[in-house]
Amino acid sequence: MNPLQKYFRQPKIYIQLPSKGVYYTENVLTGDSQNVPIFAMTGMDELIMKTPDALFNGEATVKLIESCCPYIQDGHNVPSLDIDVILVAIRIATYGAEMPIGHTCKNCGTENDFAINLTAVLDHYKSKSFDNRLPIGDLTVNLKPLNYREMTLFNIENFRLQKMLSQIVNIETEERQQHLDAIYEKLGEIQANVFIASIESIQTPETLVVDKDHIKEWLANTHRETYSLIKKRLEDNKEQWAMPSQEIQCDNCGTKDTVDIVMDQTSFFA
Repeated sequence: MNPLQKYFRQPKIYIQLPSKGVYYTENVLTGDSQNVPIFAMTGMDELIMKTPDALFNGEATVKLIESCCPYIQDGHNVPSLDIDVILVAIRIATYGAEMPIGHTCKNCGTENDFAINLTAVLDHYKSKSFDNRLPIGDLTVNLKPLNYREMTLFNIENFRLQKMLSQIVNIETEERQQHLDAIYEKLGEIQANVFIASIESIQTPETLVVDKDHIKEWLANTHRETYSLIKKRLEDNKEQWAMPSQEIQCDNCGTKDTVDIVMDQTSFFA
């Protein structure tokens, strides 16, 4: 036994996971989802969070979660519902409940400093519930949140294609449309894959369909209205689970504004 063990990190706070432990695959989450211990970051955690490659591919966030949330054995498979809450809790455990932010007033140009109450952000998610059932005629589409691996892969591919779009102005006119068509086709494929990954199953009057190939074939052959209903529900869920915007007011001229806070640094590349 290490004689220094009693000096190891101890949990700083305990949180409730918004997912309530649902949508985790076997052996990913150990322990009570409503009483999860959170540790402060180590020096190594801070170092990896400053590594560009690890930030871009999401590996920095995965390692941080596994280090500071010992109940989670595989950070790649954490449902998106829990990511921001875990990262906010790690921030609180490491630096305290207030997070300083800077903001330039859009009216007078004054640079203001504010402190965001992160405990209020945790409280915000306690009342959230994931709307996973979507009735469509005789069918019920059962949705699930993406896990962190899926989120990261889709974001990286989307980032790559958006960057290609921004560079297409340098291509000769006669070739430009071909490149545009190819990029938009790929973007459409990403959206279709997000749909497939977000559908856990489909209940018909006769059976429960879980086969992803069957679901993919159905999506490719369904009515436009059905596709639009699924798209809207996924967008609504994404909006519902986004980090809450923070209201601020300029100290100089009193102009009110809102700012968005981002806890997952990987999102800066998306």
